[in-house]
Amino acid sequence: TYGIRTGSFAGYAQDTWKILPRLTLNYGMRYEYYIPQHDIHNEILGWYPGQQSTVFPTAPANILYPGDPGTPNSALVYPDYNNFAPRFGFAWDMLGNGRLVMRSGFGIFYDIEDGGLNLQFGGQPPFGYIASFSPTGWSGQPSDCSGSFACGAVSDPWPVTGQTNPYNPFTLGFRNPPIPFAYVAYPHFRTPYSENFNFGFQWQAAKDTMVEAVYVGSLGRKLISTGEVNFPQPSIMEHQLQTYLNSAQALGFGPVNPECARKYSACTGGLINPSDPYDPTGNPTGAQQLLTNFSNGLSDSDQFQLTVDKRFGRGLMFRAAYTVAKTIDLTSGFRSRSAQYTDPLDPRLDRSLADFDVPQRLVISGLYELPFDHMVHSDGILKKVAQGWQTNVIASFQKGPPLTFYSNSNASFQNQVPDLTRVNTNGPIPRQNPRSLNNTGFSSECNGGNSNPGNFWIDPTNLVCAACPLADPTCSQSADVGTGIPLFTYGDLPRNSLRGPGINNFDMSLVKKTQIRESKSIEFRAEFFNAFNHTQFLKVDNSGGSSTFGQVISDRGPRVIQFGLKFYF
Repeated sequence: TYGIRTGSFAGYAQDTWKILPRLTLNYGMRYEYYIPQHDIHNEILGWYPGQQSTVFPTAPANILYPGDPGTPNSALVYPDYNNFAPRFGFAWDMLGNGRLVMRSGFGIFYDIEDGGLNLQFGGQPPFGYIASFSPTGWSGQPSDCSGSFACGAVSDPWPVTGQTNPYNPFTLGFRNPPIPFAYVAYPHFRTPYSENFNFGFQWQAAKDTMVEAVYVGSLGRKLISTGEVNFPQPSIMEHQLQTYLNSAQALGFGPVNPECARKYSACTGGLINPSDPYDPTGNPTGAQQLLTNFSNGLSDSDQFQLTVDKRFGRGLMFRAAYTVAKTIDLTSGFRSRSAQYTDPLDPRLDRSLADFDVPQRLVISGLYELPFDHMVHSDGILKKVAQGWQTNVIASFQKGPPLTFYSNSNASFQNQVPDLTRVNTNGPIPRQNPRSLNNTGFSSECNGGNSNPGNFWIDPTNLVCAACPLADPTCSQSADVGTGIPLFTYGDLPRNSLRGPGINNFDMSLVKKTQIRESKSIEFRAEFFNAFNHTQFLKVDNSGGSSTFGQVISDRGPRVIQFGLKFYF
């Protein structure tokens, strides 16, 4: 068991100064301190390159535990005492009559490390163990396999490799390999923050109408991102391929073993060159996959917001809001596919439009009281029938979010789950109209050569998802040119370089209110979601190897009509 604990302290001072009759300043300072998250049972690991644990002397190098010399505290993270957050803003009545106002503001706002990020800390060596078993060529029937490993289904896979089941939850200690997977604390993690600012005007165009135009900006700094600190080194894997291509295959092994290409995996027992720790036939005796939370993420957002508001009057109220925006980041959230850097050596490879970027959005909403009662000049049943009618509309129009196409080829040999290797391109990527069924289809290497009709969002013909062959790792031979993604690379189509489907939606309702007595009334509602039953596409299959690659595979749903009756008393 383990229990993550933290705490925080904050204080602020602020003041408002009416420096001139028409100019008001607001300013202040806030300070926040967050206690680094720690485990009350001290069952966490920290990444300290070049150091050896004395609390657990048999632990792999570079991993320290609470209580080890050189660690700042039981959280294994140095506290961040620099969380000062200034705030400033002003409002200026430009004409002196309150009808035209200039406003601006700036502030720094700190975030906290999400507790969910550290849920991975539990049950890691030597307090627990995660073991995976995937011997080379182990699938299908015995006749399908080559090399020294038996094939086919077995009830207990461990004897196949000459080992016993390494997992015993009641025994504390390190097994072989000692740390196959762990989530480690990064000692120099800093508090994420954003610098938010705005500048705009508010104009009272009429007694019941206001127009607002605002620029809004946000700069995210020291944002949380996930990365590997012991990732397979491309240079080592290139060495493996060049040195062991033929000899490893002769023994039934692949010439590239990412687990032995990790800097601190310390592979031994290689069958070809036992003295080479990178021999792809060896077995790791050190740490393997080590993930951590860095605080080196960045984001930049710029928006122009135009809003027209009409307050209720003469039976009408409406609001129109239009936004033009652009948001760029390196990663787009802990649970997104892009939460982890594609290239551990170059985080900037992922700098692109954010997963949630929306370049344009327009929302118009309104309420109108239908004047049927003005047509009836006598009291009675007809008057009650004509009174109380109201219609409401919300119309939303939005450009689609960015879209990345993944090859699922593991050409990078990083063994990422899910694979972040993107596709390669051999030419333009034409957009298609998914509303018309493409009867000829588009046979592509990325969809397995499927030429069946489909609702295509793009033409995938010029996209390549396969990795180059081991014998030609860069696809430079004439027969291989343009047929694969060079090994140890990540595809040449940039992240989020295309866009998915947008929104074109109308929600409407019709309401009838009938007064029965002074304190009693009945309200009938008829509500229409996606009122015009307009097909709104949602998800595009961006997963290489799928037979529907490049096609729209889901929508936002059909028209929904619901009725309601309320009695007020």
